[in-house]
Amino acid sequence: MADIETALAKIRPHTTSSLPHQKAPAQLLQALESTFEQQATERSPTAYFAALLTTLDSTLQTSRASGALTFGEGDVLPAELYLLALILPFVPHPVIRSNLSTILSLTAPLFPSLVPHAPPLRSQLAIYNSVYLALERSQLESAQGLRQSFASILHLTLDPRPKVRKKAAELVRDVLAAAPPPSVRHPYASQVSDFILSTLTNDVSPVKGKKKGTTDGTETGIHILALLGPIVLTLPPSVRDKLMCQNRFAQTSHSHCHPLPLP
Repeated sequence: MADIETALAKIRPHTTSSLPHQKAPAQLLQALESTFEQQATERSPTAYFAALLTTLDSTLQTSRASGALTFGEGDVLPAELYLLALILPFVPHPVIRSNLSTILSLTAPLFPSLVPHAPPLRSQLAIYNSVYLALERSQLESAQGLRQSFASILHLTLDPRPKVRKKAAELVRDVLAAAPPPSVRHPYASQVSDFILSTLTNDVSPVKGKKKGTTDGTETGIHILALLGPIVLTLPPSVRDKLMCQNRFAQTSHSHCHPLPLP
């Protein structure tokens, strides 16, 4: 993995860019590093992390006071999320764990507002990918808001926008593949299983007497199968057995199977 300096060096030259989505993060980074210089603060991943959390908190307070969150390409909030997503993979896991409640209180409420805005939504997904991978089992199971955020992410694996859908699916794959030791299976595996089985049962089925504006579930079926392929071996055996009954996963019929509908 490249170091944080290599990652940030790609951002700095864009302070005068004509593209707002490049210019805003570069100017924010310049302001943070100017503050570091004034305060004689080392440019460590932890320092960037702390500064971005403080800046994000200030932006959100100002936005609440004005009654509006803005997610335009040149706005500061998307720039903060972008830089936070960029630096989090370099932040020591104990630092993320000790600041979990702050991260969640600032970012989790943003999910509903971010959905219409693909670029900052992808940054949010990258943030949560790093957060989930840093946590121990006790936090994954008990931290307030974590499972609710993961449920929001699961639904994004069916998003019609390919880049959003891919980012969400990658997060689910990465999380399930990183079961916290000594666990063999991630504590969210059952939640993912329930989501997949529910989607296959309720959303992916032939529609009789289809009304105008409805679909037959084919597209949802394609998305759920794309999600399932890389993670099927991380799911509980009982769920894998149900899924193997599907003609998408088994080449022979099984008399004991009760296939779920697939497109």
